[in-house]
Amino acid sequence: MRSLLALVRKDLKGYFDQPTGYILIVGFVTLLSWSFFRSAFVTGEAALRPLFTVDFAVESPSIPWLLAIFVPAATMRLLAEEQRDGTLELLLTQPIRGWVILLAKFISGLLFVSVAIIATLGIPISLESAGNLDWGAVTGQYLGSIFLAASFVSIGLFTSSLTRNQIVAFILGLFVTLVLMLIGLEAVGVTLPGQLATLLQSLSPISHFTSMARGVIDLRDVLYFVALVSTFLSATFLSIRGRTLSHKSPQYRNLQLGTVALIVLSVLVGWFGTSVQGRLDLTADKIFTLSQGTENILSGLDDILTVELYQSKDPPVQVGLVSRDVRDFLEDFAGKSGGRVKLVQRFPDADAASARRAQLAGVPAVQFNVQTSSGLEIKNGYLGLVLTYADRRETIPFIRTIDGFEYRVATLAYNMLQDDVNRKSVGFLVGHGEKTIGEHFNSLGGLLAQQYNLSEVAGDAEGLQALSELDVLIVAGPTRRMPQEVYQALDEFLASGGKVMLMVDPVTVDVQNMVAVPNQFNFGDFAEKYGIVVEDNLVFDVRSHETLRFGSVLLPYPYWVRSPTADRKVTGDVESVLIPWPSSVGTTESQVGEAEFIPIVRTSPFAAADYAYGDVRPNSPQLDISGIQLFANDLAIAVETKIGNGSGESSRLVVVGDSDWLTDVIVNRAQENMALGLNLIDWLAQEDALAEIRSKVITSRALIFSSPSHRNAVQYANIAGVPLAFIVLGLLRYLKRRSTGLRVYKREE
Repeated sequence: MRSLLALVRKDLKGYFDQPTGYILIVGFVTLLSWSFFRSAFVTGEAALRPLFTVDFAVESPSIPWLLAIFVPAATMRLLAEEQRDGTLELLLTQPIRGWVILLAKFISGLLFVSVAIIATLGIPISLESAGNLDWGAVTGQYLGSIFLAASFVSIGLFTSSLTRNQIVAFILGLFVTLVLMLIGLEAVGVTLPGQLATLLQSLSPISHFTSMARGVIDLRDVLYFVALVSTFLSATFLSIRGRTLSHKSPQYRNLQLGTVALIVLSVLVGWFGTSVQGRLDLTADKIFTLSQGTENILSGLDDILTVELYQSKDPPVQVGLVSRDVRDFLEDFAGKSGGRVKLVQRFPDADAASARRAQLAGVPAVQFNVQTSSGLEIKNGYLGLVLTYADRRETIPFIRTIDGFEYRVATLAYNMLQDDVNRKSVGFLVGHGEKTIGEHFNSLGGLLAQQYNLSEVAGDAEGLQALSELDVLIVAGPTRRMPQEVYQALDEFLASGGKVMLMVDPVTVDVQNMVAVPNQFNFGDFAEKYGIVVEDNLVFDVRSHETLRFGSVLLPYPYWVRSPTADRKVTGDVESVLIPWPSSVGTTESQVGEAEFIPIVRTSPFAAADYAYGDVRPNSPQLDISGIQLFANDLAIAVETKIGNGSGESSRLVVVGDSDWLTDVIVNRAQENMALGLNLIDWLAQEDALAEIRSKVITSRALIFSSPSHRNAVQYANIAGVPLAFIVLGLLRYLKRRSTGLRVYKREE
């Protein structure tokens, strides 16, 4: 152990006693920080995914791709320099085992690279001052980076053992590393035959780093990296020990056989380790772990739920990884059911009977372009799901992504547990200029129809009588006068325990001319007797807002407010939503009984209310905040009122100062809006079983800076501050070594 530590200390000194080590770290940190903030300020999300993405982009390099260049440069000297100077043979003749020398080189290289990776920790630490980071995911991302770096160091060490020339060692290391990375890209896989592409993807670090970049430590990925490291270290050991042994000696042949056996064992561990189960979800909300809501649904099964997974035996490269993740989830899903779920895997591309079953079940073959020996061809692929429970059947024809898959499966299972008679009903009021399902809420309506009986309710006498059959009524942005009969009917509906979501537009915007005009018949006065007031204003936020394209340029647009949610028991785990052109919502004394007010959406403290609205262009003079006091504004409030009819029921009313936030245009841009909208409707209907699952689909973490100086401080502290600290450290170490070298030593008398 003492020899190992001494060798590690020697090699580390070699890194930090030369300017090359500092140049590498400074370049690595500077380039990564610049690339990250370039994209982070556009997305406005407090997350590090751009820093760890495996997507290749020359203009936005990430840690995996920079490590592929940085590590070969950092490791090229470890053995090549020793060979050039003749010190490797000297080391090998010392009473030090060869594996100790090899391990010392590996540890010192990994420690140096780890210092460079850890130097980027300034990014998440500084971002915490402007947003709520998921530190569990951050931990997983950095652990994954260390595993990736370890594999690259072992490769660099191997190529460094092959030559005395450091430049040649760098080129060889860069070539091997980039080849392993590139074969994992889908763009490369689609040009290869299907089986070969799948094989190469499983051998690429990209495929195994991806889940770690999400904050999930999978045992299969850990085994892969351990196997990759041991494979190249074994090859390196053979390379350096072969220098002290005759290649014709039995000892060398035994060394060859032992090394080859170890390499084969490592490859087998990495290959067959893909069937090993076990993972650790480090994300704060356990996004990639079965939620309690799903387990509750499974516990409610009183019969066998049969899940038939139709997948390709030889999946196209485009869905190979998705197929693996879906299979893993369903095995976990069945395992947590206590025997209530039966998982059946079928392969229609390999079995004619399964192909017929897939066709009858509504799972079609999807065509993909794949490369074969004869050129580009069309290949059919299957990845669909059929759930059968009693006499009910639900189908997912094709699974394109694992994102949100738990919610889709849990929703189908939950729906099959519900009798049609017991399904609750949701209605949209129409006839007074309101937004409708067909024109504005197609996406919302489609999801609601999976769980509720959905209908549109006319505001005439016949339609109002049907209110008694509804559980939840949605009123979305009226623009024409409401008859008094509607006021009375909705009062009676609430008094009988009904639930209402009222989305009010006190101000409407002419998008063509970017002009705001008052909406006299917005129906906001209905909520006043229940203690909620919708103001005639437009709220804008100078810090937390969306960036939109105007013509050919992207501009910040404070009137599209990115607002945090306020109450998790109603909103679930949705962190923030996008509200375009909102009006503020306040509270007053309720006239109908004891009321509990629950804030739903509240802006950041850097918002203001524009009562003199008109011009809503991005450069509107109304956005001048000189002399204006900024404060948080409520944009949505819920009120729960006890009904005095002795039934013990309560009415629930949700009021939102905008009706555009759930339209198809907005939810396509901000999926978290859909999650919140569905959670609010579930809360109104008192259907909470799916809220926890749905909220896991997307958790938006907004990045909000208190001022431009705050933003600049965070940015330049990482782009310039951290690199400058390493430059100063290098200068201090240089001056210390120089003073030591110039010191005059006198012989003691």
